[in-house]
Amino acid sequence: MDRMRLMETFVRVVETGNFSAVAREARTTQSAISKQVQALEKLVGAPLLVRSSRSHALTEAGQLYYERCRQVLDTLEEAHIEVHRAEHEISGLLRVAAPVAFGRLHIVPRLPAFYARHPRLKVNLQLDDGFTDLVAAGIDVAFRVGELKDSRLIARRIGTAHRATLASPAYLERHGEPRHPDELRKHNCLIYTGLATLDEWSYVDADGLPRVVRVDGNFQSNSSEAIRQAVCEGLGISYSPLWTFGDDLRAGRVKAILTRFRPPSLPLNVVFQPARRPSLKVNSFVNYFSEAFSRDPDIAQMLAATQ
Repeated sequence: MDRMRLMETFVRVVETGNFSAVAREARTTQSAISKQVQALEKLVGAPLLVRSSRSHALTEAGQLYYERCRQVLDTLEEAHIEVHRAEHEISGLLRVAAPVAFGRLHIVPRLPAFYARHPRLKVNLQLDDGFTDLVAAGIDVAFRVGELKDSRLIARRIGTAHRATLASPAYLERHGEPRHPDELRKHNCLIYTGLATLDEWSYVDADGLPRVVRVDGNFQSNSSEAIRQAVCEGLGISYSPLWTFGDDLRAGRVKAILTRFRPPSLPLNVVFQPARRPSLKVNSFVNYFSEAFSRDPDIAQMLAATQ
């Protein structure tokens, strides 16, 4: 087997953390993957992994070799794209991850214009409101709303998501409209469990003073889509990014309340795998969407100038 194939196998073993995952990707056996790594160690003349019954770790030589292999593979991928693109066209498969509502509302509708610019590029979009391991899932770029918890990732800040307190007119007609955050304690508040604070909603008043209110309600969900629908059905009040409710606000299905009290905003980042620099296709994708977001009236208020 050629050296490049062995290097690719070794890199995927390191990045996924186990031989079986790589075997599934390659549609072969775990034993075959193990033999490929052994063949590479023999070729290099040094052990690259320290194996145990349940896990493996990089040796010092293995860490150095992995970093160099990653650089070589990234360079070859870029060279392949440059050689095979026609004029300014970029080809290949781009794996993208995003929160469900953000992907449905702000990525998918923009794909036709993106494909018109890059007709030879394919996008595999994975939508999930939970945590996605970029390395294990083979994701090239992911959109993340909120503070980043994984310091290993390479991040690019592309904007700021503003939040609001929202309810349907039907709910407000039945229960009254709160005029102060403290009044939320008397209301049915819909809890998005993706928030770190969960049942604590933070605000800054007109004087710049912070205020935290503990809320409660009869509906919780880890899906921002479910929270949005619950608000539209008149179930209660939510504390959500404005971009989730763009069409609903315009159509009058939802109303922003407590507008004198500003929830803290959330950073919007795109993140990349560690030990990898963004490829041409990743940069083209990110630049396109950053530009599109900055012009869109629904989320122009959400996004700061692209860095």
